[in-house]
Amino acid sequence: KLLPLLAGLHEVGTARDKAHNRTLHFDNYTAFLLLYLFNPIVRSVGGIVQASTLEKVRKELGVSPTSKASFSEAPNVFDPDLLEGVVGELSAQATALQHDGRLDEAPGTITLVDGTEITALAKLVGHMGIGSDGQANRGIKLHTHFDLLKGVPIDMDLTRATDSEVANLKRRLEKDRCY
Repeated sequence: KLLPLLAGLHEVGTARDKAHNRTLHFDNYTAFLLLYLFNPIVRSVGGIVQASTLEKVRKELGVSPTSKASFSEAPNVFDPDLLEGVVGELSAQATALQHDGRLDEAPGTITLVDGTEITALAKLVGHMGIGSDGQANRGIKLHTHFDLLKGVPIDMDLTRATDSEVANLKRRLEKDRCY
């Protein structure tokens, strides 16, 4: 379901490719990141590059072999905000799960909120700047809003691990939700 939705991002970032020899596209890059996040064997950029040479990975993900240099350059080429449309399309396809009918009486969409420090993602993106103490801040936190009845995340925000969950929630509150 996901790869066809990513296909619309294929040409993003190719305008700067004057030689017209780009083989790593935004949809491919995203597929590789998902492989990293969900496959315990792939543990590094080198692992992604090595996996990209495997015929089964290339066939399943619709990717070409990539180099470490191309993969490392990708975060500067591709705009991650464009993935919000893909996430929105996936979320729109979700239907309500079986649940206790009393939950339907809640005043608004029941929304769970969590701010969790993510170590795997922190390894992937490196550090997120300098903390208030002047030290490099190497932890990140993923603030997730989750639609309980659909069983899907509806909003996410990536911040430094030291950022306040309460302040983040206050900025992201939406009407017609029961938090």
